[in-house]
Amino acid sequence: MQMICHFDVTDYTAWKDAFDSDAEARRNAGLSVLQIWKHADSSTKASVLLDVNDRKKADDWLARSNALSSDDKGSVTGSTAYFVKSA
Repeated sequence: MQMICHFDVTDYTAWKDAFDSDAEARRNAGLSVLQIWKHADSSTKASVLLDVNDRKKADDWLARSNALSSDDKGSVTGSTAYFVKSA
C-alpha cells in the first residue's frame, strides 16, 4: 500500500528541511519515501509518495503530524493524504 500526501506550504525549501528532519519519525511509522514532487508552477505546493508498511502506524503518524505544527516548523498550511493500492 502507498500513501500520497499533498501539502500546501508557506515555502517549499522550509517545508522540505522540516520534512527531512522528520525522517526518523516516518521510519518508526513504517513509512518509506518513494518520491517527492515540488509543483512546477508553485513554490507553495508539494506532494509525496510513501510506501506504507503498517496502516495503523501511518494513521498515527498523520494524526501526530496534523496536530503538531512544530513538526513541520509551521510551514504546512494544509494537507491531504490518500491511501492507495495498485489496481
